[in-house]
Amino acid sequence: MDEEVKYSTRKQSLNNSLEIVLRLFNIHELLQAPGIRNRKRLISGDAEEFIVEEAEALPHKGVININIHLALAEKKYQEEIAPAIQSHFCYRRLQSKKRLKANFQHGWRTLLIALLLLAIIFSITEIVLNLITENKFVTFIRESFIILGWVALWRPMELLLYDWYPINREVVLFRRLEKSNVQVIIEES
Repeated sequence: MDEEVKYSTRKQSLNNSLEIVLRLFNIHELLQAPGIRNRKRLISGDAEEFIVEEAEALPHKGVININIHLALAEKKYQEEIAPAIQSHFCYRRLQSKKRLKANFQHGWRTLLIALLLLAIIFSITEIVLNLITENKFVTFIRESFIILGWVALWRPMELLLYDWYPINREVVLFRRLEKSNVQVIIEES
């Protein structure tokens, strides 16, 4: 995209609706391929990035209104814009939900592996302690195995406790953008 897209800022109106304003001179600043409906990603990367950044800065409650000011020369694409934005963010929401599900599956799978490893390590240390009298070397090995077992639990616990949250925030944000009210305003000049 050669031209810089002219986007405006967000604002909150009196009726608690939140507004994102885009001013477009060319439909290609917003839509990747106007006129082609059966695509997964319908809006341009720059436009998506702007809309997402502005939506993230808005309060988390309230309806988002996306107002698009379109040049009169691009009026023929007016009816495509709202469905394109809504289906684009529906697609992005579904992608994020898949990532969230994959994150949890990976977390539970690695947690199971880590717990099995921890059980094996504890069993080995108990067997070794029953066979050999405890000395400094055996204590060192036992403590090293225990640390290894707990380190093995680190990543699964990180996946299950912390890594899902940013992905879930994406799902919520994309759902809000998918449900947003899109209004196209044709500008005469």
